[in-house]
Amino acid sequence: MPHAGEIRKVWLCVLKTDDLAGPRRHPDRPRVLVKSLPQRPGLELDRWVKTSPRAKRLRVVNVVYEAMPAAGQPGGRDQPFTRPIQQKRIRAAEKMLRQRLRCDGYTVNGDLTVWHLYLIELEPAAHDETAAGYLYVGQTSQPVDDRIRQHREGHHTPKGQRLHSQIAHRRFLKPRLDLLPDDFRQPFFCQDDALIAEADLRLALEAEGYRVEGGTERYDERRQALGLGRAAVDGTGSG
Repeated sequence: MPHAGEIRKVWLCVLKTDDLAGPRRHPDRPRVLVKSLPQRPGLELDRWVKTSPRAKRLRVVNVVYEAMPAAGQPGGRDQPFTRPIQQKRIRAAEKMLRQRLRCDGYTVNGDLTVWHLYLIELEPAAHDETAAGYLYVGQTSQPVDDRIRQHREGHHTPKGQRLHSQIAHRRFLKPRLDLLPDDFRQPFFCQDDALIAEADLRLALEAEGYRVEGGTERYDERRQALGLGRAAVDGTGSG
C-alpha cells in the first residue's frame, strides 16, 4: 500500500463494466468508469483487470483503450501524471475525459443523463394570423412531460427562481411533440449538442413559416454556420 503523500505515477484509464452493472444511455456504447490508476496501460493494466479484487468489486471486465488518451497525451501510456503533485491536473483531465465520453454516448460513472427536444404550441396574437403557427422550442435533460408541465404551470424553485419561460407560460396552448421532425427525436448525449439541435430546429420551423420562441443560445451561431447571416432574437431564453 502506498503511504500518504507518496509520489507515484498514475494513468487515465477507461474501464468497461459488465452489463449487469445497470442500464446504458446508448445501446452501442458500454458503461464505463474513468479512473486514474497506478497500473500502466498494457500488460500491467490488463493483468490488474483480470486479477484485482478491486476491479472485481467495480464489476470491471475490460479496458476500453480506444477511449483513453493516446500514448503521448497527458495521462496516456508514455505521459503519466504524478500524484499528489499534479492532483488538480488529474481531476481536470478526468472531468474532460468524462465529458468527451458522455458526448459520445458512453454511460460514464453511472451518469444516465440525456437531453431531448420538445415543442409547445402557443396562443398567437392577432397579428400572427399569417404565420403557419406559433411555437416554443426547448431542450431538457428532465422527462419531457415534466419540463412541459413547468412551463404550463409556471414553476419556480423554493428560492423563487423561475423554472419556466414567461412567453411559454403566458401563451401555453398544448404540447406539439407530433411536429418534431424525425431527425430531432433522438436523444442527445451532451447539452451542447442539444443546444445546437434546438437552434437548428427553430431555423427549420421558421423556414416552414412558423413563428418560433426559444432556441436562442446557439441561434446566431447556427445561422452563420448555415450561411444565413445574423438575425435578432427576442432573448426569451430556451430549455
